[in-house]
Amino acid sequence: MSIEKIKNAIRAPRLLYIVVRNINCQKAFLKAHILPELEKARSTADGSMDERDFTKITNYYGLAVPAVLGEAFCALRGRPMTKKERMACTCQGVITGLGDDYFDKKKLSNSELKKMIEDPGEFSGATAFEKLSLHFLRSALENSPDPRLMKARLERVYLAQVLSKKQSAPGLSKEEITDITLRKGADSLLFYRSVFSNPINKEEEKALYALGGLMQLGNDIFDLYEDLQQDIDTLITTAANISEVRTKFLSLLKLGYTAAYKTGYPAANAKKFIDIISISVFSRCMVCLNQLQKLETRSGNTFTPSKYKRKDLVCDMDTVGNIWRSVKFHIKYAK
Repeated sequence: MSIEKIKNAIRAPRLLYIVVRNINCQKAFLKAHILPELEKARSTADGSMDERDFTKITNYYGLAVPAVLGEAFCALRGRPMTKKERMACTCQGVITGLGDDYFDKKKLSNSELKKMIEDPGEFSGATAFEKLSLHFLRSALENSPDPRLMKARLERVYLAQVLSKKQSAPGLSKEEITDITLRKGADSLLFYRSVFSNPINKEEEKALYALGGLMQLGNDIFDLYEDLQQDIDTLITTAANISEVRTKFLSLLKLGYTAAYKTGYPAANAKKFIDIISISVFSRCMVCLNQLQKLETRSGNTFTPSKYKRKDLVCDMDTVGNIWRSVKFHIKYAK
């Protein structure tokens, strides 16, 4: 085992403690500042929201965006998150959790969505869903150090989301799918970064662009079953073998980690930043890829996801075995 891997192994227990502490801190913040608004929306019971919407906010985006990505940004700059930053970042997570429904369920026109982003104060919202979305969008802007920048970043997320609808139509090339994937993830990560008070430099922007694209690829790896059901073409649903996805993933991982050390922040800060996103995000993706690799081996070394069952394609990261595998991948790949 290399010196670097030995150091990662030594750091792993404390790193896990830090990640769990960050998650618990964010859970407490959600309970105090976000759940009351969610309960108001739930009590309206107008049919515009279901439990899945609330779960996406409390268990996923509203939790992970600040507790993982926000804390990683703060580790990089070497200064803890302020209350205003946490509120803005949490509201961004809520917006993300609700955002897909604007495209998939609510069927608002692109022009209406664009206007809502540009001037949320002009909208009142007709349903509990719309009122909740507008409330958290306004709150994110009110707590942002640069509302204009956040709006500009959000508009890019919106444009990337519009572009990604092409993935529902057949005939996209690998290059087109790759471009859409990287752009969508990069613009999302830069959107989250926009509510932190320290200015972003060009080198950090490059690093986050690479790592954001990788995060979207990771999302697609975990969303394989759902994307197959919805006939959405991603790099994983269209892969002939898992090795090509793994190669792409590791290439982007190396690019992003290398760029993180060129951001102008102390190397120790860059290492803390990498450690948080490695053990919380990227090492989990490697566990999922390994699971899919085994399916490929069992089916004549050709990856044919349409022939596999849901339980084969869904990777449960709450099991002790997969958590341990994730830690081992972190030790191996974190730089």
